[in-house]
Amino acid sequence: MNKLFCRLACLAAFCLATSAQAALLTFNSPEQITFEGVPPIATYPEGGFRITGDATSYLLLFDIGADGSQGLLVSADMPITLMAAGGGPFSLLGLEYAASDLFGIGFDATANLLVSGLVDGGNMLEQTLLLDELNFASFSFQGWTNLTQVSFVSSADFVLDNINAVQQQAVPEPASLALISVALASLALGRRRNKRAAAQSAN
Repeated sequence: MNKLFCRLACLAAFCLATSAQAALLTFNSPEQITFEGVPPIATYPEGGFRITGDATSYLLLFDIGADGSQGLLVSADMPITLMAAGGGPFSLLGLEYAASDLFGIGFDATANLLVSGLVDGGNMLEQTLLLDELNFASFSFQGWTNLTQVSFVSSADFVLDNINAVQQQAVPEPASLALISVALASLALGRRRNKRAAAQSAN
């Protein structure tokens, strides 16, 4: 009985604990980009996340990333969106970014990168990041949790790299929690009864 009780207690603790799956989107080992719809929407998957945008909004290019490897070049005035592949909530922890003048059109020194996070429940988080031409900067987000999507847009071309995000697993439903609680309470009650019966028979 004690072993069964311990096993059920461990199972309950496992069910009640929230787990998370971290991912670092490096753009160094890209999977196949898919195009759907009219006009076509491009989707890039990596690490359990997906980036979507107009088919002309971004490119994966070598030698433009933060460490000289592959990075994501995003066109000016073309928003892209980051979501968990399964559509669940996630947290945004950080990223690296820089302005780009790859096509030689000139760099706008007043350009900023606007990062907008949609929180489950409808609230919006926003962070404006200063763009520095060809020099990567890193930014750590505080409290950007329970997000359903994050969008990135700027009036200038920019590069994203090393996006650090964590998928959040859903908390068990109240009905499941109630069922586990009833099972544990029943086992505890049965254990007490067995102890009493054993004590009475010993006397």
